Amino acid sequence: MKNDRTCSRCLLTEHTPGISFNEAGVCSYCRTYESKLNVLGEDKLIELLNAQKEKSKGRKYDCMVGVSGGRDSTFTLYKFVRDYGMRVLGIHYDNPFQSEQAVRNMQRASEILKVDILRWSHKEEATLRGTKKALRLWSRRPSAALIPLVCLSCKAAFPIQLKHARENNVSLYVIGSNPLETASFKSEEFGGARTYHKLSNIPRIIRKSLGEVARNPGYLGLSWKLVLLTYLGASHSSPYVRARYGDIQVIRLFDYIKWNEKEVESLIARELDWKKSPEVESSWRFDCRLDYVKRKMYASTVGVTELRDLFSKMIREGMMTREEALERLKKEDHVPTAVADDVLRPLDMNLEDLNLREHV
Repeated sequence: MKNDRTCSRCLLTEHTPGISFNEAGVCSYCRTYESKLNVLGEDKLIELLNAQKEKSKGRKYDCMVGVSGGRDSTFTLYKFVRDYGMRVLGIHYDNPFQSEQAVRNMQRASEILKVDILRWSHKEEATLRGTKKALRLWSRRPSAALIPLVCLSCKAAFPIQLKHARENNVSLYVIGSNPLETASFKSEEFGGARTYHKLSNIPRIIRKSLGEVARNPGYLGLSWKLVLLTYLGASHSSPYVRARYGDIQVIRLFDYIKWNEKEVESLIARELDWKKSPEVESSWRFDCRLDYVKRKMYASTVGVTELRDLFSKMIREGMMTREEALERLKKEDHVPTAVADDVLRPLDMNLEDLNLREHV
């Protein structure tokens, strides 16, 4: 990294797809950046929730909140129960790679807030088998664009959660995701979950998919039913989800109130005894341990990680200085090899099997 050109304002390097620098060394991502933290206002949220309470009179729950045990979903659960007085049904996808600490966080929050958590899962053997197959195929010809295929089971989960909401007579589903978390460089590939299903993106999806399959025909052996479900249902705003679950309103907490990392972490640590995983320094995305491996896959193929991209956006939003971000990145972007190997152990794999290049 010492010889890599890095933006003078953020942390993105010359390896970032689509990047360019001006004479002052400021990258194109900084020059064209528009804030992701503009919000509709908490008053509008409270108005919406009051209407929902009226609508759900006589029902057991006012809303459903997706909960992973990570920081943002735990904060969202707290806000809806304690601050907004909602009768919440939590929902959690039990997957083979979930963090033990995240599960403890979720269980502790459930006890303190007295919230029911509906836990569901795919068949574990099928999930492990599909993940292993995707990783094996990826290692033959590593490609940044196809890293998300490693998480097919999870990405196809959203319509299933809405199905559970309908079965429990819940008509409001709440997402607590961080508005900065989708990596900017993904726009050079298939795009993020909020954009790649758009009709205008279909030609690019087809063109890039055919190119990837031509280079690695083994992908034809994946579960295309799961691939299709992922494409159709990875976002609540996709035409498929809107058509099939139009009776369920989906909102994001941080579309109404401003996301603030320090506030999120301090509140849940104080009120819910929330803790990050001892396996890694970062408090972000430890709830699914497979992300530790994906971080190394992105570093190998793209040359930058999603955490570096997140910190760059936090710099642009004025949430921390470049110097603070650099110091944090040194600690938080590191995943010990032993930890990554432990994640892969249920698949009878280790990092060496992935054909990774050295972290640039």
